[in-house]
Amino acid sequence: MMNQKNIMLILSILIFFIVEGCNNKYPFKVPYNMASGYVIGRERCNEDVSKDYWLIEIVSSASAIQQYGDTLTLNGVKYTNAIKATGLSESLKKVGEKVAIDFNIQGTATLTMGCSVDTPKRYQLKVAEVINSGRASF
Repeated sequence: MMNQKNIMLILSILIFFIVEGCNNKYPFKVPYNMASGYVIGRERCNEDVSKDYWLIEIVSSASAIQQYGDTLTLNGVKYTNAIKATGLSESLKKVGEKVAIDFNIQGTATLTMGCSVDTPKRYQLKVAEVINSGRASF
C-alpha cells in the first residue's frame, strides 16, 4: 500500500502538469474585423453589376468606435466611416439595408480602375473583403 508521501508526490506532479498545461493559453483573437452599418450605395464600374463594390457606412464595431473607412459625401450626405465592400451577400445589396459584416481591410483607399461602363461612379475608399455578412438588428 502506498504511503501518504507517495500519494502527495503523485498528486503534486499531477497538479503541476494540469496547471502548466493551462498556463500558456492566450485568449482567442479572430483573424478578421467585425462591424455593423448601413448599405449606402454601389459603385458603378462594371457591365456585370455583380462585380461592383457596395458602399457601407460602419456605425459600430466589436472594438470601441474603430475607424476602418474614410470620409465620403454621397447625394449630399457626409459619411465618416465609409468602405467599399466585395463579397456582400446578394440579399443585402439594397441601399438602407442594416448589415453585420466580418471583414478584412485591403490596404489604403483606392480608386477602382479598368471600368467597363461609359460613365462610371467610382469612390476612393478602402476595400473591405467580406468574409461573412448578415442582417444587423441594431
